[in-house]
Amino acid sequence: MKKSRWIGISIFLVLLIAWGFFYSRCGGVAVELFPERTFDVFPLNDSAVGGFSTSEVQLTDTLLISSVVIHSGKAFTYAGVGFNLKSKDKRPGSVFDLTKFDSLEIHVASKRMNSMKLRILTDDPVYTRGGDYATLRVLEKEIPSAPYMLMGGAKDRFAVSKISLSEFRVPEWWLSQQGLEEDDGKTYLNRGSFFEIVSGGSTLRGIPDEMEIRYVRLWGANEGQKKTMYIVLGAILFALVLFLVCSAKSCRRENAKKLDA
Repeated sequence: MKKSRWIGISIFLVLLIAWGFFYSRCGGVAVELFPERTFDVFPLNDSAVGGFSTSEVQLTDTLLISSVVIHSGKAFTYAGVGFNLKSKDKRPGSVFDLTKFDSLEIHVASKRMNSMKLRILTDDPVYTRGGDYATLRVLEKEIPSAPYMLMGGAKDRFAVSKISLSEFRVPEWWLSQQGLEEDDGKTYLNRGSFFEIVSGGSTLRGIPDEMEIRYVRLWGANEGQKKTMYIVLGAILFALVLFLVCSAKSCRRENAKKLDA
């Protein structure tokens, strides 16, 4: 009995060591969009939805600059820069799963505009038609900028925003476009297509402006995987306690038999 008991304890020790190894590897996840160029970058304007705004993009090792001019003609005009989430590491692929991330950090500045909009476009299985850009679901979050023309010309100032992905909302114009009276609460972040940084609501029409991006990063604490690991640990410890209790009872029975003999 003693031999089988020690074998059992050894098995549980191996399981606990294995758990510790896998737990140490389930830390947070992160991906840097810029300055690391994980995804393809492209100039973005509202021509896909019938607008006339323009954007030109310049890339350096440390700065991403989008020169924009916003033109009237549509109710919702915009221009800026986009990241193709379907091109991770420059390899064309399928949609990008954003559900493993929960936060975003971005450093931006501008020439005149006081704010910018961050947009996540996802492939909606109901409303997106054949991957058509104009029918992708839009999630938006407006963030402050640092307009150097309004701050004494200091171009080294950047507005730093750290936000949760849960703060992104479907804009009313997209709901209206789909004939929805209210937000249905769906995001489809597991089907990410594009991440975009576009002009904010304060952008002046017809006047050239600049958007400067110094840093963009997504990260997540991987809480779901950690919870699973804790459940596995609980199961191992419960089984260990059960094994020790049963072993102790068996030892007492064996000792009682020996005494009786």
